[in-house]
Amino acid sequence: LLKGKTKPETHSDAQIKRLYKTKQKITENMKLLTILMIHCSSHTDLLLYSQMELSVEFGRIVIYTTSFRVVRTTFERCELVRKIFQNHRMKFVEKNIALDSEFGKELEQRCRRVGEPPSLPVVFIDGHYLGGAEKILAMNESGELRDLLTKIERVQQPQTCQTCGGFAFIPCPMCHGSKMSVFRNCFTDSFKALKCTSCNENGLQPCVSCSQ
Repeated sequence: LLKGKTKPETHSDAQIKRLYKTKQKITENMKLLTILMIHCSSHTDLLLYSQMELSVEFGRIVIYTTSFRVVRTTFERCELVRKIFQNHRMKFVEKNIALDSEFGKELEQRCRRVGEPPSLPVVFIDGHYLGGAEKILAMNESGELRDLLTKIERVQQPQTCQTCGGFAFIPCPMCHGSKMSVFRNCFTDSFKALKCTSCNENGLQPCVSCSQ
């Protein structure tokens, strides 16, 4: 060796293996930490969303129904539950998944959180899952439902909405239910049909009179 120069350090095979194992452990720990953070974040978001639902729906009845008559028993059960609450003169919000698919997605998420099947109809009171047609019918016959509804707002003079006829939706005034809107190109003076962004997949908008 030349004077003034030292021999470069070399790592033994054992040292290299230890360094590699250490790197593997650090990588695995980082993956576990990432998974834990994602899980905690989703759990926190779920908790906040549930609390928001409870606050928004406090003192309210929400009924998920369908007006599709394909499955007759389901349609009849929805009619039965609706009549029960109407007979009690209760004010409730009906979410018909046949008129807006977003209600169906919302119902699936809510039932998944409470571990219940999203079989229609489904009733929520104060943001809490109450049950389906069988549960509501049994509670109504036993008088338990009447006691539960004492804190819910009642309708003094039940009447059908003159705007939507009780369907809670009206044809979109922008596209008139066609789900398409026509726009004029200022440069070519031509017209182009685009998907309407003011209504849902059925060309409907929520009734303003019912939502007040």
